[in-house]
Amino acid sequence: MMDRPSSKTIRLTGLYVRNFLANFTGNFIVILLNIVTPLSVYENWKTFLWQGGWLGGWISLPITLALVTSLVVCLQHWIQRPISISLGQLLSGETPDAALLEKARRRVVNLPHILWSTNLSLWILLTCILMPLMYSLIDMTMPSFFYGFFRLVMIGLIAAFISFFLIDEYCRDKLIPVFFPGGRLDAVQGTIKISILRRIRVLFGLGTNAPMLLLVGTIGFAAWEVQDWAISAGQFGELVFTFALAVYFLFVTISFAMNYLAGRSILLPVKEMKRVVDKVYEGDFQEKVRVVSNDELGDLGDGMNLMTAGLIERDQMRHSLYLAKEVQQALLPRSNPQIKGLDIASASVYCDETGGDYYDFFIPERPDAGQISIVVGDVSGHGISAALLMTTARAFLRQRSALPGEISAVVSDVNRLLVNDVADSGGFMTLFYLQIDRLKRKLSWVRAGHDPAVFYDPRSGEIEELRGSGMAMGIDGNHNYGQYNRKDLAPGQIILVGTDGIWEAQNSRGEMFGKEAIYRIIEQYSDTDANGLLTACRYALDKFRDGARSEDDVTLVVIKVTDD
Repeated sequence: MMDRPSSKTIRLTGLYVRNFLANFTGNFIVILLNIVTPLSVYENWKTFLWQGGWLGGWISLPITLALVTSLVVCLQHWIQRPISISLGQLLSGETPDAALLEKARRRVVNLPHILWSTNLSLWILLTCILMPLMYSLIDMTMPSFFYGFFRLVMIGLIAAFISFFLIDEYCRDKLIPVFFPGGRLDAVQGTIKISILRRIRVLFGLGTNAPMLLLVGTIGFAAWEVQDWAISAGQFGELVFTFALAVYFLFVTISFAMNYLAGRSILLPVKEMKRVVDKVYEGDFQEKVRVVSNDELGDLGDGMNLMTAGLIERDQMRHSLYLAKEVQQALLPRSNPQIKGLDIASASVYCDETGGDYYDFFIPERPDAGQISIVVGDVSGHGISAALLMTTARAFLRQRSALPGEISAVVSDVNRLLVNDVADSGGFMTLFYLQIDRLKRKLSWVRAGHDPAVFYDPRSGEIEELRGSGMAMGIDGNHNYGQYNRKDLAPGQIILVGTDGIWEAQNSRGEMFGKEAIYRIIEQYSDTDANGLLTACRYALDKFRDGARSEDDVTLVVIKVTDD
């Protein structure tokens, strides 16, 4: 998890130190290069110092440095003031001013850019002041004057490049975790996006363009001045070669340091995201990516945090669905009923955690009466909504079936109740209600928009369907369902009631399983018991799908009439 750093780890003085180091480094590089610069102006400068000019320099240089440093510090303090105030409020536990906090957050993200441009602007201003002063103090040629102007601007450019990386690294490490503990740097309006490509361009400018500008500019100004300077071609070439070597070694060193900072700005976020990915892989969804940049990696980190939050919600939902599945499965019959003269097997498999298929057995209080009612239903849709409607229909059916009346009256009464519940949802339920009376050797059924039951008689070897008219339940509350009967019940007959998830199942080639496959299984395994028939149907269906995902719930009840 992302924690805010303690107040002991945050020192805004670090920003002043880093900015000073950036400017000092740029100045130091140019001073070293001045020693080997092939221009006569520096010989004149040395002569000026040896003739007593050093005394004035000894007095004026500290004063100048103090004034420049004070100006830079004051300007930087003004820039960082919103950050400083808001930081103190956050770390002290106070409620920060909303407008000031928003300004501070924007300033933190933009700080590398602000100080980068500030340093360059100050050095250009300083150049415009110092160069005319130097021109008036020493005997300086016009090429040397323009070269001095060029050299001071290069100090500002190098200092700006270095300060960009130093300030950016400090903000990532110290300030951004405090002001953006949850990431989302891009949510602040008015921020400058520091893309990876832009950071690489700055690095390229410092490591390649800056030394090339110094080298080409110095040689160009030296070639301009050498016309009025008594020096041999060999001496000039030696000075240029020495200067080129100095530029090379200085900027290789600086480039290594800046490459290290730029590499950290890319590698550390990647390692942080890998750490979170490993945690998520282990099942820990509470870990969050520590987002510290307003670039592509920051966007990726924010996306990963949103993803893990979604995984937490999904995991909670899956757990809830698992509990709902357990509850719904508990509503289905736990075992097949034991009725004299009937062999019954049943199964229901949902394609999702919860489903809309339903089957149940209603047995009178006197089991020796040889009567049983079997209902198989299919609710429109899948998931939670279908499960809720299925549960409601189950409660209505169980309550109404316990009361006297024909099964057609039972279905009609339950239909009226369902219409009131699903009127605004558009849901409905198909149902096949089958009643078996072994003593009277009679079948009775009501078909409410459901697929007909399959009936097999071994005496004739024929397979037929128990048809009948009737619309799905939950559509028209005034609909009266008809009841159909059959009185030739005999041993060996098989009745199969299922949902369309069986015969409408498809394989990977888009082919449908169909009812003909069920007919063939019944004919082939008519001598087996009900459970054998059920197993054969399920095995054939799984083999047909050949690994293809089931798109619908599958429910099947097999009843075989046996000898008394």
